Formats: sequence, structure tokens, C-alpha cells
Amino acid sequence: MKTLLYCSLLLLTLSCKKAPSDIVDPEHDTVLAEYPDWYTLKAPVDKEIQGVWGDWDKTLLITTGFAIFRSTDKGKHWQQVYQQSTGMFGIVQNQDTLFTMTGLINQTLNDYYQQILIHADNYSLDDGQTWQRYTKRNPLLDEPRSGQPIDNRLLINPVTTSTGTTYKINRVFVDPTATTGHFETPGVITSDGRRADLPLLHQLNSLYLDSKQRLYLAGTDAVCGRGGKTGEPFSFCNSKQGRGVVYISKHSLP
Repeated sequence: MKTLLYCSLLLLTLSCKKAPSDIVDPEHDTVLAEYPDWYTLKAPVDKEIQGVWGDWDKTLLITTGFAIFRSTDKGKHWQQVYQQSTGMFGIVQNQDTLFTMTGLINQTLNDYYQQILIHADNYSLDDGQTWQRYTKRNPLLDEPRSGQPIDNRLLINPVTTSTGTTYKINRVFVDPTATTGHFETPGVITSDGRRADLPLLHQLNSLYLDSKQRLYLAGTDAVCGRGGKTGEPFSFCNSKQGRGVVYISKHSLP
């Protein structure tokens, strides 16, 4: 009887153990919560962050592609507020309404590269708490026609501050002589020639400016194995699938 009881307890203990996580424990995470010039937040799932919207001091929304998460405590806790089978690249605000955007244009005009959100898919009237299907038409949210000015709210790279300074993701090719192929994104560069590198190397997906002109850089987990022609296999430092990270500048940018 004792043997049967011990075996039952052992089976129960083993069945209650959680499966190994694809993300390292917080105490071993190489991405710190704060740096001299930046705050960071991390996705609650092992997916890279495609886009971010909101205000560090109030409400933040992130999209990990097929899901939207919401936080009101600077990323300490997240609530999944929406999920669908179509990928979402970002969130755009028009007056008091938020829209998920399921399309992304990578456009180069006269050697000027930009990424533009298109195709509004869902909308929210309560700061991202609930979402409904968007079936109407709005000229702001339609795909821009050739030669038509692009609303800054649709641009996720580059972004332009209220003073006119442009920030864009810095793409550095691993082969310094290359103009195509494998590149890294160490940070951002500005229209007036400044360069700001992040403390760690990440694969950056998008940029965002909040109402206080703080810059948000959304992307993947830190990169440890750089891959490509470096001769080392590609890998993330703290996750298998690139658990997303957002950097937020501590101060308004000029």
C-alpha cells in the first residue's frame, strides 16, 4: 500500500511540473529593465514585437504579430486583449479611435527608404481594452496613392519629431562593402547626422513617438549569435523565438 501511495505521489509531482520555458528566468535575462538613456519592456510570450502604441506613463499596447497585449504598469503585467489569424504590424490612432493595421509597405523612392502601415482591420474605442472588426472606409487608413503625402501616423520607419528631426532604423551590413544581404540594426540614425546605438544588438522592426516625443524602438530579443558571414550560428540571447523587447527613451527627443 505504501509503495502504491509513493508511486502515486511521484506521478502527481511529475505531472504538475511546468514544461521548460523558451525564455530565460528574469534574473538571468541579459536585457536590463533600465539603462542610462532607456527603459525597456518585454513581451509576455516568446514572439518578437512588431509594433507599439501608447504612453510609458499610462497605457501601452504591443502587437506580437497575431496578438495584442495591453499594460497599464509599464510592462510589469500584460493582458492579452485580442488575437486573430491575420498578422498585425502596428496600431494607429485617429482622434479617439485605435486601429490595428495588417499591411506593411516597404518603399524606396529616390534612395529614401520608408515603411508604411496600411489596411485597418479592427478598431477600439476604449484605449485598446476591446476590439471590433472595422468594415468602413477612411482615406487616412487606405493604401496611399502614388505621389500622395503620407500621414506621419502611418510611418513606422522613419519617424519625425515635432521639431522636424527624423529618426530611422540604422541598417548596417555585416559585409561593409555590401548594399544588399545580411544586415544588423544596432540603433537609429537621425536626419542631422547623429547615431544612437542601443546597449545590446537587436533586430528592430519599427519606431514610434508618443505625445511627449519619446522614442520607442520595437523588435526582438537581444542577439547573441550574429549569423550570416560572421561564421557563427544565429541565436537570441534569452529566448528561442526572439521574445520581443521595446526600448523607450527616457527623455523627449529633439
